[in-house]
Amino acid sequence: MNIRNPLFVITLLLLGSLNVFAQQKRLEIPIPSSTANIFTIPVGQEGVMLLTQTGRNSYHIDRFDTNLDRSWSVDGTITDGLEYVTYSYDGKNIYLLFSRNKSNVYEIIKVYVGPGFTEKFEIHSVDKMEISQFKAFHDGIYIAGVVREQPILSYTNLQTRQNRLLNASFKGKAEVQAIDVDSVTNRVNVTYAVQQKSREYSIVVKSFDDEGKQLSEIVVTPDEDYALLDGRLSPLPDGTQLMIGTYGYRNMQSQTKGRMVQGIYLCKVTDKEILPLKYYSFTDFKNFFSYLSPRDQERRERQVQRKKEKGSDLKLNTQLLLHDLIQKDGQLILVAEAFQATFRNNNNAWGYGGGPWGSPMGGFYPGWGWGMYSLNPFYFGNRGLYNNGSQMFDGWQYTHAVVAGIDPEKAALIWDNSFEIDKVKTMSLKEKVKANVQNNQVTLVYSDRGSLRSKTIKNNMVVEDGTAQAIATTNMGDRVRRNSTENVDYWYGNYFLAWGFQRITNDAEGRRNVFYLNKVAY
Repeated sequence: MNIRNPLFVITLLLLGSLNVFAQQKRLEIPIPSSTANIFTIPVGQEGVMLLTQTGRNSYHIDRFDTNLDRSWSVDGTITDGLEYVTYSYDGKNIYLLFSRNKSNVYEIIKVYVGPGFTEKFEIHSVDKMEISQFKAFHDGIYIAGVVREQPILSYTNLQTRQNRLLNASFKGKAEVQAIDVDSVTNRVNVTYAVQQKSREYSIVVKSFDDEGKQLSEIVVTPDEDYALLDGRLSPLPDGTQLMIGTYGYRNMQSQTKGRMVQGIYLCKVTDKEILPLKYYSFTDFKNFFSYLSPRDQERRERQVQRKKEKGSDLKLNTQLLLHDLIQKDGQLILVAEAFQATFRNNNNAWGYGGGPWGSPMGGFYPGWGWGMYSLNPFYFGNRGLYNNGSQMFDGWQYTHAVVAGIDPEKAALIWDNSFEIDKVKTMSLKEKVKANVQNNQVTLVYSDRGSLRSKTIKNNMVVEDGTAQAIATTNMGDRVRRNSTENVDYWYGNYFLAWGFQRITNDAEGRRNVFYLNKVAY
């Protein structure tokens, strides 16, 4: 079967009813191999979009509803040689970003989700930019990245085609961590992590209107000996804002090892002032070490207690990937994943990707597009991410997810929990654990080796602990021989969406390679 022929997507195998045990519904798309360029874009109760690059200058989009029935399909063209990078969904339309690695040419495909037609825009921006963030807001496009270790933020109005660079200059080093749309105040918040001399780490948030005009700037600085490593600004009903992020000890941060997180900080922000920061060390969390074996957990807690008896705190060598905040049921839910870099011996001069900024940081993989720049040595450290003669980077090892409930009015931590991540390693650092909050319970799910692992918590209590279920296939007698590019995301209601590639054998049906979508209820 020719992957370049968009008609291949017409052939769908759909599991007609929910498997009562697994609570899954499945859609399969036959493919010739696991290198097909298929990208999944969940859009909540509007369904799910599948984007397929069918050639060097063409693409195909299918929209499926929440029953995994196809609603419409559309074909389009792009400039020859451009690759899909990422998307932004504003709740109404999808904006697809296509570019070429380190090129200054970008094409935006605006997809009108309801009627199913597209509009193409070509824009030009800074040359040789490594893209890290992409956000669309009222037909305004924000693209952030790095050029020669300097942060860049560009704004383009799709209707007027006007493009300009926004102020992103700082003393010292900086990176754009997040671009968030605040639908309450109708503004875009751009968060920077800034490092000045003597390991001074602070968080800066610049706010813009929907025309790219800067409205305000907030600078949050830590107390002495602390370093603010990342942050998210969340609007509150009373008109104030709450800054939530992670902090570490200033003398623990380095360019080679990356940021070392000690805990989370909270502070309220008003129009006139930034209120004092509150720090919550992970050593004071009730469940931060619960992912460890009972013996290791007891040993670590003894170490913490000895330090506290001496009036100090046990310093942690933890690195965290902070998710977007979840606001529901009067709480803010913080989710972050702990990880560490792994290395192996190798004599390859460069290892993966052909250079120091190759595949480990989100570069080109066959069938994936070249992706987004997802790593900055200022943020995560650069030790061994390319071969130094004896070792080379061998992936990110995840250990556990941290979950915390925040009282936004009091700017206070009210509960915490954790979720063990079992032997998951990826070459591209990205969110693995996905969360859904319903009825004051948080369900956490991640995919690994053909299974979905989950945990449901309610505050400090565990409602359901670490269950695993296989990703259901279509036919009786199916045996999954290979899983690749496994992903899961929260979809809508109590449903998650799992997708990836599988090679399946069946004595009665033969062998097949498929791209799958599984609707899973929790």
